[in-house]
Amino acid sequence: MLFCSRVRPGSSADVTQARQLALVELLTDGPFMEILADAGYQGMGAQTGGRVVTPPHRKFKKNAPAWYEERHEHHRKAHSSRRIRVEHGIAHLKNWRALPATSAVAST
Repeated sequence: MLFCSRVRPGSSADVTQARQLALVELLTDGPFMEILADAGYQGMGAQTGGRVVTPPHRKFKKNAPAWYEERHEHHRKAHSSRRIRVEHGIAHLKNWRALPATSAVAST
């Protein structure tokens, strides 16, 4: 577990909370490591020099070429296969109530 924040009142996107709590600066200034994040952290990769890796963003919403669909699905599955260990770790902490329903970022 790299980062965990307190539960805040109201709803807020994970990436907004991470930015407010200076996670971007922490990751940028720290040692280089690859952080597998979910789609809620889209855009953080560019801000952290490639340290945060999110699932591929869909460029075509309609009428995508067949090659693009195949490539996108391959990249999405590859990210998901690597990230499943992170999801299991977060679920394990939540099941043991060590981690409430919070914003969490983990690395493998």
